[in-house]
Amino acid sequence: MRILVVHAWLRGNLGDVLQLSVLLSGLRELEPDTLDLAGFPARPAEAAAEVVALADRFVAEPFAWYRQYAPAPLDAAILDPLWRRRRARIFKRYDAIVCAPGPYLASYDARAPSALSDIVLARDLGLPVVLSSHSIGPLEPEALAAVRRATVCVAREPSTDAYLRGRGVACSLSADFAFLYPYGERAGQRGERGQRAGEAVAPPYRLIFLRSNNLDGRALRLDNGALFEGSRLIAGASADPIVLATSDRGRDERFLTLASRRLGLPWVGCRTVAELVQLVGASSGVVSDRYHPAICAASLGKPAQVLPNREPHKMHGLRDLLADRPLEELRALARAGLDTVRHVLRNAV
Repeated sequence: MRILVVHAWLRGNLGDVLQLSVLLSGLRELEPDTLDLAGFPARPAEAAAEVVALADRFVAEPFAWYRQYAPAPLDAAILDPLWRRRRARIFKRYDAIVCAPGPYLASYDARAPSALSDIVLARDLGLPVVLSSHSIGPLEPEALAAVRRATVCVAREPSTDAYLRGRGVACSLSADFAFLYPYGERAGQRGERGQRAGEAVAPPYRLIFLRSNNLDGRALRLDNGALFEGSRLIAGASADPIVLATSDRGRDERFLTLASRRLGLPWVGCRTVAELVQLVGASSGVVSDRYHPAICAASLGKPAQVLPNREPHKMHGLRDLLADRPLEELRALARAGLDTVRHVLRNAV
């Protein structure tokens, strides 16, 4: 069996490292003849090294962001046929295509046109296509038709499951694969500079993970120990001091540097999973508008508050999962999703 995992996002977001590591390790258990990984950028970030090491070969994948903004006639007449020709040459080397986990199948994501085109192309070539663990939607009807063609679609939270089923798209409910990551193995490791991320601040502390594209940094303010965005409460007052943080340093560093100065709070950017685990493990709890720090916190037995962001299925679904289900049930859900992926590949190839 020759498997290609596509659409890996390897720019340094540790959430992608967590979920992809579990997926690739699970696919390794199938003992494929080939397990290759295609992703962006052409030179993956150092934080993604453990993911790349799990594949036999890394295939550089372009990020055709311009397709999101191209007029429909231009995309249909030129851009999509060009994309399909290039991808067909790659896909024909494999027996199955697996789409890496993530929230990129949504109308607001610039990765969606190429990802949807890949589903249609692979099915036209007679290859099984697995949507391995996704937050999906909103999508236009023609985009949903492409999702419907996938051999199997694994939804990683109830809101995605409800969205798809309500539109006639069959899917399998799961939880994010990061719930299965071996956090204990990373607890004693040190970061790339020989320092645990948690050593930058003295515990106990309360972590607030903030995305650079979600809140208005100019409107952030502290009032009696509580953090607000204007009049909106972000995190209530606590006995423990607040530390701002990110699991995607490259994207959030500038935003958090400015927010840190404005609020007079320290901030920590995690470069590796080991640093993230150390930082969260020494905290008294996490507030996050990033998906995977909340999963890391729950997996380490820390309270996790999920903030909404501009990806509603994803964050509302995660909030509901963490509110309603114990950790062992979440792990069982994630394991069921991974088993579904492997079962389909065993039987479809």
